[in-house]
Amino acid sequence: MRSAKWRNISSAMKKYTKFTCQGCNCTFPAEELEVHHLTYERLGCERPSDLRVLCRTKCHPIADTTRAQQTQIRRETRQYKSAQDTFLSKKYGDNYQSFADEGMYEEFDNWRAKKRYGETGEW
Repeated sequence: MRSAKWRNISSAMKKYTKFTCQGCNCTFPAEELEVHHLTYERLGCERPSDLRVLCRTKCHPIADTTRAQQTQIRRETRQYKSAQDTFLSKKYGDNYQSFADEGMYEEFDNWRAKKRYGETGEW
């Protein structure tokens, strides 16, 4: 993000928004604005839709926190689905999805709770 290419992208984004923070909608001098990545999936090949111009002191820190929280939720969801798939495929076979029902998913949740919190499944 210290490259000439990034400086050009950042400058173009600030000009495109007319030096207006896309969070609070206030106008700032260029040096008070930063370009925030909504995602790092295409880092180095960003699309304009991957970026937002935000004020340095108020909106950018909030956006960074929000992105970190969303990333954590996605990570936990992937881990949950992976564990669920492993449990159900070991118990019912690789094709369990063709006949899966709510009871099977509830069984996984009960097993997971016991594993995490002991036999009672409570905190």
